[in-house]
Amino acid sequence: MNALTFELKSAPEFPLDVSPLIPDRLEGLDLQKIKALKVEYGKQKTSVSSLFRVSGRDREHIRIQGSTSRLQSVGKDMTRGTVEISGDVGKFLGQGLKGGRLEVHGNAGDWVGNRMTGGRINIYGNAGDYVGASLPGDTFGMNDGFINILGNAGDRIGDKMRRGMIVIHGQAGNFCGSRMYAGTIVVLKEAGNNTGVGMRRGSLILARKPAHISATFRSCGVLKMQFLRLLFTQLLQYGDEFSLFRKFGAEARRYTGDRARNGKGEILILLNTNSGPQ
Repeated sequence: MNALTFELKSAPEFPLDVSPLIPDRLEGLDLQKIKALKVEYGKQKTSVSSLFRVSGRDREHIRIQGSTSRLQSVGKDMTRGTVEISGDVGKFLGQGLKGGRLEVHGNAGDWVGNRMTGGRINIYGNAGDYVGASLPGDTFGMNDGFINILGNAGDRIGDKMRRGMIVIHGQAGNFCGSRMYAGTIVVLKEAGNNTGVGMRRGSLILARKPAHISATFRSCGVLKMQFLRLLFTQLLQYGDEFSLFRKFGAEARRYTGDRARNGKGEILILLNTNSGPQ
C-alpha cells in the first residue's frame, strides 16, 4: 500500500503546526476528511488541502514532501507507524513521542524529542539545541526512546534526560548531558564546553576527549568495560549507519561526577578508536 503523502504546494510564510498529521489522528478518515482537517498556520487555522497536495492510502506510513523549517511539532504524541519527512523541520520534532518512527531527510530545529517516552527518531542532517532536553519548568527531559543524529547537534543535549539513548555522529555543542538523571549519550566527534555539568547519573560516551572536563569530575583511570562491547554490538543491529561501531572496543578513560551534585554519572572517553587524539 502506498504511503499517505502530503506535498507542500509552496513554502509556508508562517509557522505551521502539523501535529495532526500522524497515524493516530488519521485512522479511519477518508481522503476528503483528511483534506478538510484544520491545522494552525500562523495565528489562524486553515485546511490541509489549502497547503498540501494529498495522495496515497497507508495511514500507518505518512510522508511529508517539500518540508521546511516552518513546519513544527512533526510527530507530536505519536504512538505508532512511520512519518517520513523530505526536507527540514522546525521545533519540537517528536515532542511527546510514545512509539513509532520519525525519519527526517534534512535538518531539525530545537527541542527534538522533548518529553519523548518511546519510539525512534532518525535525523540525517543536523539538529538544533536541547535535543532530548526538558522545557523550562519541566522536571525531566527525554524519558525513553532512541534519537539518532547523523550530523551535528547544538547545546544542552539531554538536559535533565531521565532515560533512553541519543547518538550523535557529528559534533555536540556546549553543556552536553547537563543535569542528566540517567540515560546514555554517545558523541562521535567533538563535544563542547562544560560536558556533563550537573549530571546525577547516566553515561556520556565520547570518541574524543573534550578540551576541558570540570574539576568536579573524578578520574578513575583507564578501564576495560564489557558493557561498552555489548552496547556497540546492539547498535550494529540498528542499521547500516552504525557500522562504524565495529571499530570500537571496551577500553575507556572514566570520569565520575558531577560531585558538585553528589552525582554518580560517568564520562567515558573511548581509547581504542581511530577518531582522533585522546
